[in-house]
Amino acid sequence: MPETARFRAVPVPASNPGLLEASLSQVSDALDDALANPSNGLSDRSREARVLRRTVAKYGNDPQRIEMDLTTVHAALPRQVVSQDLPPNEENLALQAACEEGARAVRATHPEIAENRLILSQQAWKEMTPEDTAAIEMGLPVLTAISEDNLADQFREDIPELVNDAIGPVPDWAPKLPGADPATRIFGRISRMSIILRSATGALDAVAARLGMTRAEVIGIFVSLVGLGITLIS
Repeated sequence: MPETARFRAVPVPASNPGLLEASLSQVSDALDDALANPSNGLSDRSREARVLRRTVAKYGNDPQRIEMDLTTVHAALPRQVVSQDLPPNEENLALQAACEEGARAVRATHPEIAENRLILSQQAWKEMTPEDTAAIEMGLPVLTAISEDNLADQFREDIPELVNDAIGPVPDWAPKLPGADPATRIFGRISRMSIILRSATGALDAVAARLGMTRAEVIGIFVSLVGLGITLIS
C-alpha cells in the first residue's frame, strides 16, 4: 500500500517490450482485417473486438492482463467457428492465430505468467466432470472412424490416457508445450479437423455418411469436444 493509503495494481514489468509490442500490433492488424468485411461475422460491438481494443489501448504495458485477454479471445473464436456462429475464413483464422501467438509470447518471456496459466489449467482438470470424461470417451469411435490408420492409432492411445489422468490425480504435465502430451495432441487435432469440416461441406457430408449421422450430429460432437479441449488446455 503506498503512502496515499490506497491500494494500486502494479503490472508485471515487460521483460521483452519489443516482442510484446509486436504481438499486440499483429493482433490489432488481424482484428482490423476481420472487422473490415461484415461477412466475417465480427463487428466493433462484438465482445472479442471490445476486449482486444481495450487490451491494446489500455493494458499494453501489463503482460499478465494481455495474456489473459488474448487467451480468452483465442478460446472464444474456434468455439464460434465450430458452432457456425463465425465462418472459418482467412481473416477469422488469422485473428485466432494472432491471439494464440501473442499469449504464447507473453508466457514464453514471463515464467511467472506461464505458472499462473498452469495453475488455471490444473484447476480446470480438478473440476472436470464425469460428463466431460464421457464426452471424450464417446468421441473416440467417431475420431477413429474418420481417421487413417496411423492417426486412428494415436487417438486410441491418447484418449484412454487422457481419461485415466482426468479420473486420477491432477496430471503434473498439463499443460506442456504443444504436442508434448495427450491433451494438446488430441484437442489440437480436433480443432483443426473441426475447422476443415466447417469449411468443406463435401468432407462433412462424407464423414456424416461414413458414421451414419446427420451433419448436425457430427458438428455437435466436435463442438462439444472443442469446447472441452479449450477449457482444459487454455
